[in-house]
Amino acid sequence: MRQLVIAILISLFSTPLLLNSTTLYAFELKPSKAKYSASFKSGIPINGTATHTLIKLSNNIWRYQFNVDSFFADVNEFVYFQYTDGKVVPITYHYERNGWAVNDRRATLEFNWNEHKVLNDVQGIPWSMGIPDNAVDKLGYQLQIKLDLMAGKEDLVYQVADGGYLKEFHFSIEGEETIKTELGKVTAVVVKKVRSESDNRDSTLWFAKELDYLLVKLIQIEADGERYEINIKSVTDN
Repeated sequence: MRQLVIAILISLFSTPLLLNSTTLYAFELKPSKAKYSASFKSGIPINGTATHTLIKLSNNIWRYQFNVDSFFADVNEFVYFQYTDGKVVPITYHYERNGWAVNDRRATLEFNWNEHKVLNDVQGIPWSMGIPDNAVDKLGYQLQIKLDLMAGKEDLVYQVADGGYLKEFHFSIEGEETIKTELGKVTAVVVKKVRSESDNRDSTLWFAKELDYLLVKLIQIEADGERYEINIKSVTDN
């Protein structure tokens, strides 16, 4: 099975400087656990489950975790971060994938905000790179989209530290749509990832307004027609 399957189903140290601020947080984060059905279709449909878990630790430190459980591979992805003025400030990001149908992969990113650097360790190979103030990790930016939608922001652009490179992810708000879910009908803000003209992939995400902009649906279609989808099954306070 192509490694891209796992990358979509996710669609997940040296002591950093933890940013302090006297400004009130824009929104209060709430510990939660959301479960999704996950499917991949390229000839033969393949089903699995995915889970997002948000846990509050001590001293305003949080852990955001994403797990995929399927017959062909398992994924464990998480980030420890500080929540400051409505911003996800990553501390340590970790990704691990294993299974009979994919190549095993392991990556850890340690954010050193004293020096504005991130130490990457991918498959046991370490290197560092500089990062700007607003840099996020590959999992934390997904939580940041939710927070930015709650704040009424329309400019959804993120500098993402990913695999030793700094990438810019840009999303556009396409409007609102009423959709049926296992939680009932919800009014969802529809968000699309902006891609270059030569990139034929399509990524669409639905965030439910009634559920504090919880991600309730995601569909990605690849250039070759392969389709990936997750749909909310349940959400609980954690």
